[in-house]
Amino acid sequence: MTFYLLALSILCVFPYCKVSIIKQPLWLWLMALSVVSGYVEQHIDTVGLVGIVVYVALYHGALYIKQPIIRAISSTAFITSSLALAVHVVPGFNNLPIVINELITSDAIPYTLYANFDKGMAGLLVCAYFFAKSQTTKTLDTTIPSTTASNTTTASNTTTVKISTVTKLNQPFFIIICTVLATLTVALMIGLVGFSPKVPDFWLAFIAINLLFTCVAEEAFFRGLLQTKLSQLITVKRLAIFAPLITAAIFALAHFIGGWSYVLVSGVAGFGYSYIFYKTQRLEWAILCHWLVNVSHFFLFTYPMIGEVAPL
Repeated sequence: MTFYLLALSILCVFPYCKVSIIKQPLWLWLMALSVVSGYVEQHIDTVGLVGIVVYVALYHGALYIKQPIIRAISSTAFITSSLALAVHVVPGFNNLPIVINELITSDAIPYTLYANFDKGMAGLLVCAYFFAKSQTTKTLDTTIPSTTASNTTTASNTTTVKISTVTKLNQPFFIIICTVLATLTVALMIGLVGFSPKVPDFWLAFIAINLLFTCVAEEAFFRGLLQTKLSQLITVKRLAIFAPLITAAIFALAHFIGGWSYVLVSGVAGFGYSYIFYKTQRLEWAILCHWLVNVSHFFLFTYPMIGEVAPL
């Protein structure tokens, strides 16, 4: 029950869910229920519970404290705590094992999958933080439309909006296809994976956990926080592409534990995730792109990688 509640909370944190209960968003109530359930089911102990309370307090401080210095300190502590939770260095969590050291294919390295409450919690609150900050920016940028526009102009604008909507949908789908193809082609060329279609017994758990507890958390941190901040710092328009490039490089280096071949493939994939966020400014597209690369890898190729990979 704990992980179902946390998963529902993550789904409801996205802007399309506008349900509130007693003036609080639905995702917040679901998160609270998941924490209570986690404590009862012993996925969280007392130390972990205290850690979550502090973490939620830092989240609220980062968003709502008025004094700039205190808010900056809260924001830094919140981001640092998010990273600590995501990499499992915060004590007090007993994450749920799904498979342990399983050979999905005979030539692959052993694979272990957990449903990670700590990483899921980090992804949830970083997403909430990103969407809250984005909403504030949109509110500040909103202008009152002119009431003197003619009917002809209105009709023209409507047509333009329809064309723009189609273009906005076509572009991210094209980037996703290119990212999936480029990532897996590079992985094949350097011998990181082999073509190996399969449907493992735990496939449903994998696609759900990978989407909600892995992709959401990683994209919220790398694209929602890091790339957004870099974009704000790089004010020269012709240098704006460096924000996704730098983010992709850092994302690749974060996968160094898999070796240099894995870093290279992660860099290719990471640039795709960064570029789709750069073009759309929508975290949802980056998450979807990341997830589809992982799902394609899981079902069609050696997962997670071939046992002995030749060095670059």
